[in-house]
Amino acid sequence: MKSVLISFLACGLALMAQGPVPRPAPELKIVEASGKTTMLSSFRGRVVLLAFISTQCPHCQRASGIFEQLSHEFAGRLEVAEVAAFGDTSEVAAFEKRLGLTFPVGIGTSDAAHDFLGLARGARVGTPQVVVIDRRGMIRAQSERQGSPILQTYDYLHDLLKAVMR
Repeated sequence: MKSVLISFLACGLALMAQGPVPRPAPELKIVEASGKTTMLSSFRGRVVLLAFISTQCPHCQRASGIFEQLSHEFAGRLEVAEVAAFGDTSEVAAFEKRLGLTFPVGIGTSDAAHDFLGLARGARVGTPQVVVIDRRGMIRAQSERQGSPILQTYDYLHDLLKAVMR
């Protein structure tokens, strides 16, 4: 019983360490390696799958492939974007090319990622940090601070996106 209570309290504290969900998505500027800039608010009216990644992270690479698949499956109803909070222009360009990504991958900072995610700057964060935003600009799902493997699986994301699109 004591271990269950400790686990419950630990989970509660982890959830309090990030912004509450649902909440309005803050504005975010996505600046791609090519220099093209897209504002997150330009996706309003469509569901958004957004991830903060590291180009060197194997989990991020695997998740990016799943996001690419979902972007094609839900074409016209879903916008997918990633922000490499830990990488430079050449790394991001190579990452996009190597994985054949057709959605925007921006270059950002860890401070910008922390601010968007509602985390204290400098807090240790697992990648990828996955966020699902509804058509009205409300964050409906977000990874836990140390990452959420379930938000990196095709089946779970597929069903979650279908539900958010209803």
